[in-house]
Amino acid sequence: MTKAKNNAYLLYLLPYLLILALFIILPMIFIVVYSLIDSSEFVYKLTVDNFTSFFSTYLYFKAILKSLKLAFIATIVTIAICYPVAFYISRRKPKIRKALLLLTTSPMWINMLLRTLAIKQVLDGPLLKIVQLFNPDVSVIIGNDFSVVLGMVYNYIPYMVLPIYTSLVKLDNKLIEASTDLGAHKAQTFIHVILPLSLPGVLSGVTMVFLSCTTTITISKYLGEGRYFLIGNVIENEFITNSRWGFGSAISLILLLIMLLIMYILDRFSKKWEVE
Repeated sequence: MTKAKNNAYLLYLLPYLLILALFIILPMIFIVVYSLIDSSEFVYKLTVDNFTSFFSTYLYFKAILKSLKLAFIATIVTIAICYPVAFYISRRKPKIRKALLLLTTSPMWINMLLRTLAIKQVLDGPLLKIVQLFNPDVSVIIGNDFSVVLGMVYNYIPYMVLPIYTSLVKLDNKLIEASTDLGAHKAQTFIHVILPLSLPGVLSGVTMVFLSCTTTITISKYLGEGRYFLIGNVIENEFITNSRWGFGSAISLILLLIMLLIMYILDRFSKKWEVE
């Protein structure tokens, strides 16, 4: 009986394993192979030149630092916006929660490119006119850190709200009541009870938002007005424009290792809070 169940589980897992192999494992193998092969002059040989070229050129390393910096700023702003929103939704009645969550996640139904172009129109239109009322010399407000971070925050708000909301809605109200009974006022209850218990959701949101912002291509391309050299655009440029697949693959692997390190740190931080 147990063997039959195991066979049934494997049968159910087969489509997932097939998708995993075709769309994740196989592409990763190709990326690793391309990054370690020199195909110049139709001669294939193992090399680490693609990696040494990256570290010998400060411009590419600067692109990663710039990407991480803007992603960090966008993540902090997103937390500042989304935590109060998620907390408010979690305190409402079930029917109202569903409606508010629907409104919060509805932008995800629209293509990301369309959302980014919509933000660009707002920046180039109404917001620019408001700024010009105070400073007529301003002719454009896109192509800078502000516009790129704004695009990141707008596009990834749902990815932060949902995990924070999930953590908050699962909180046991008896803990909050116990804190109140022990004489803690609302601020103390929030700092010592609600916030620590909701941190796993915050860290989940940080992981999704930070990683997405770091590797974005669309936002920096359309809100950066071609003036931004973020790492996602660098990789795209190497693959599509320069046709240097080996170098683009090497950059992708370096970025992957950085992302894995960040995820590991966040995971350890999350486990530390769960233990405490």
